[in-house]
Amino acid sequence: MTWLILGVLIGALMVFLANNRFLKVGWLDLGLIALAIVFFILAIVNYSGSMDELEPRAATFLFASFGVPGLILVAIAGLRMWRKRTQQPSGLAAGKS
Repeated sequence: MTWLILGVLIGALMVFLANNRFLKVGWLDLGLIALAIVFFILAIVNYSGSMDELEPRAATFLFASFGVPGLILVAIAGLRMWRKRTQQPSGLAAGKS
């Protein structure tokens, strides 16, 4: 059930990013975000598995080795989206329709 909820949340995030008018998201950004999500899931699963086997040093190493690349990918995608964001039309900003 947890995987179903996680999949629905990830799908909703991707649909939101793809359909947002004021945020321009390219295919590369969606790919980077998807890859980062895979890295985060791997980090969490490996961490919990290693802690279940009473290997805290391996758990910390695996969490860092999968979590840091995930953070780097999210930062790259976020910077790309921030630089390409579309400006709000001037008519909407002044309250005109």
